[in-house]
Amino acid sequence: MAGVVQEVSDLLWAHPELTVVQEQISLIRHHLLSREEAPVRRALSHPQALAQCAGWLAEHQISPVPVHDTAGAAREVAERGRPGDGAIASRAAAKLYRLRIVAADIADQPSNRTRFLVVRRGPLPAPSPGPLKLALGLVAEHRPGGLAQILQVFASQEVNLTRLDSRPVPEQPFNYRFYVDAELPDAAQLPELLVALTAATAELRLFGAYSARREADSPGDVQSEVRPFRG
Repeated sequence: MAGVVQEVSDLLWAHPELTVVQEQISLIRHHLLSREEAPVRRALSHPQALAQCAGWLAEHQISPVPVHDTAGAAREVAERGRPGDGAIASRAAAKLYRLRIVAADIADQPSNRTRFLVVRRGPLPAPSPGPLKLALGLVAEHRPGGLAQILQVFASQEVNLTRLDSRPVPEQPFNYRFYVDAELPDAAQLPELLVALTAATAELRLFGAYSARREADSPGDVQSEVRPFRG
């Protein structure tokens, strides 16, 4: 596990025309891919994938090399990789770019999962009845107890916070905005909650209010016979 990709929240704040309408939690399985028999000495992949495999890479003395995404790493190794280059990517990427899987399931945590957000352009749709998940961004009043007052609003409505992160506000040194994921017991509470939060914050954004989705494994990425890795 490597935590939240914070840049996603920053982009949601910067693009108010986007609305979160769904989440999908998927089992992520990282494999080390190569196009040749030579030992892998450098692993190209997205920084998040590299972080999730950091222990394995260190154990096998393989240097992490960050690139834009995992599939792009596989393509780069297939098309331009130098001797000793490998990629951390999916089984589908190995098949697409005709790479060998030299080590399977190399994530440090076998239960490694990633939460993906589904977004669309347009206003927030009317939420479904029942429990909701909320994605919010907010700026606290710059005074003693500002954040505590916001937290009290959530507590008073029995809203469970599942994430609370702070990020620096661009061009405002030492000022921060907060990103919140929360579980709302009943969609009928949402209007009252938003009124109370608006009164308690300097700025508030509701990125999405959506029903929770059941967890699913990554399709098509199943175990197969792979030779033991030799560094």
